[in-house]
Amino acid sequence: MKKFIIGLFSSSFIFCLSITPAKADEDLLRLAISLCDFAKTDDRSQMRRKLKAAGMRLRAIYPAIQCGSDGSLLRVATLNNAFDAAKFLVSKAGVDSLTTPGADGKTLIQFTEELIAGGDASKQQFLDLYKSKL
Repeated sequence: MKKFIIGLFSSSFIFCLSITPAKADEDLLRLAISLCDFAKTDDRSQMRRKLKAAGMRLRAIYPAIQCGSDGSLLRVATLNNAFDAAKFLVSKAGVDSLTTPGADGKTLIQFTEELIAGGDASKQQFLDLYKSKL
């Protein structure tokens, strides 16, 4: 009987280990999708709540989050004129988020400068924010 209980416990423990990573991946994916949506809609308070509820620090997960073809959370915030979200993201994600090149090989500052050079003067406040954090 004792061997049976130990075997049952071992089996259930291994089963739990095999289920947990999939659930964790799913939770992180939902968190990333939510953060991308909040970056688009300039909803800084919801970002803060989601991160707190998940028990996650943005600095720890920021490099892994890509919002589709738009790229990083800060690029999404910049493209959607979400200045409050950008201020929050810069303060929580750290300087690496500004200096690490994206998939196109450009840093966030280079990306923002190109938007301004392309005629979008509304992005100047983002560029000023990003440069002030370096």
